[in-house]
Amino acid sequence: MTARGRVLLYMLLVILGIFLVSIVLMYTREDPLQIQRRNSTIRVEILNGCGEPRLAIKVANVLRRQSFNVVKIDNAGRSDFEKTVVIERSSEKGENAAYFAKRIRCKNIGKDIDSALHLDVSLILGMDYLEYFPDVEQEL
Repeated sequence: MTARGRVLLYMLLVILGIFLVSIVLMYTREDPLQIQRRNSTIRVEILNGCGEPRLAIKVANVLRRQSFNVVKIDNAGRSDFEKTVVIERSSEKGENAAYFAKRIRCKNIGKDIDSALHLDVSLILGMDYLEYFPDVEQEL
């Protein structure tokens, strides 16, 4: 094969690679409107589990801007949670907690189904809350 043929082959391979990457990105990118709709269907309770003043209110503001349906804000039963936890409240399969945890990048997921609460997810904020909400201190 000549040098010119190799150059053309390499160029063709680069173009093909770019085309394949663009197809993968097109099919894996999430639609912002679809995310907003899904977020608005999840009823969220936010519990301050670390004792930081007004933290649950500040996080509620952040989550509401992301279209989550924050229906309750309170303090947790104790204020010594080291880790932030997402708890499924309505689905045995746990899809609400899995989705919500993915959106905030939290790996700590539990399940405590209680239909009387009329919630889908409880978020207990631990001392590691800045990992999930790094700009929360800028909230009022």
